[in-house]
Amino acid sequence: MAFSWKRIALSFLLGLTLAVITTEASYFFLKKENREPTTIELVVPAGTGELVRGGKKPPEIPQDMRFVVGDTLKVINQDAENHQLGPLWIPAQSSASLKLETAENLMYECTFQPGNYLGITIQEPVTWRTRVSGIFFAGFPLSMMFAVYSHLIGDKKKKEKE
Repeated sequence: MAFSWKRIALSFLLGLTLAVITTEASYFFLKKENREPTTIELVVPAGTGELVRGGKKPPEIPQDMRFVVGDTLKVINQDAENHQLGPLWIPAQSSASLKLETAENLMYECTFQPGNYLGITIQEPVTWRTRVSGIFFAGFPLSMMFAVYSHLIGDKKKKEKE
């Protein structure tokens, strides 16, 4: 059994490189929800109450929304009517805020949607710390696997030469 620091270093480098490629590719494709918590404003435009009573959807208001834990949803009511979104009561020409503190999927009763519901998805935010820990949690096991297999392959080649 030949012990080689060079083989271990190459295995470590290969494992971390593969981990960086896979985790950063995932981060790139999921970038829309991968951000720091912030305040997100949802504007209820004037005339929304009338549109909803007519069975029409206000074009500016999405059917479902995505957030990260720590976001604050601020609903700004520019309508002449009072509105409600889940626990928020938003009087005409005012605003109300809701701090989103746990990862979950919610369906809130909503008076500014024709179906009277608004879907909200709250996910854990991906920060630089999350990204770095993902690289190491994937990289170290891959490195060890490469080191073990390179050792086995090296021993097999050595036996074939003899």
